[in-house]
Amino acid sequence: MPLNIYLNFKNQARDAIELYEKVFSVKCQDIMTYGEVEMEGAPPMDEATKKLIMNASIEMEGTKVMFADVPDFMEYKPGDNITLVIDTSDETQLTTQFNQLAEGGKITMPLTETFWSKKYGQVIDKFGIGWQFNLS
Repeated sequence: MPLNIYLNFKNQARDAIELYEKVFSVKCQDIMTYGEVEMEGAPPMDEATKKLIMNASIEMEGTKVMFADVPDFMEYKPGDNITLVIDTSDETQLTTQFNQLAEGGKITMPLTETFWSKKYGQVIDKFGIGWQFNLS
């Protein structure tokens, strides 16, 4: 199970991707914008928001690095814009690790089914480190 990295930006994910593609001689093949996805509970989006990146990834030096823009209807805090991602096919391990990191921490998204995964959730551990868990 690899440990991946997730980077959030305020309207700059596309620029960051372009820089990292150049620096690391790689190409991002999977850009998904907010306009391409129906988000339950999201407010109506203007055209600029629809063009923002909801998810993209690049493999850099053997590590998967994922990118997203944080639209205005979501909170963005510089310094809190990096999370570690556990992407595993072991549902029991995923649930156990999620619950252990939630002890003394804060669940920001309970483990639930999403349009991309049967089980996905987010937690901030007691040290303030953000984690995403994805059942692949």
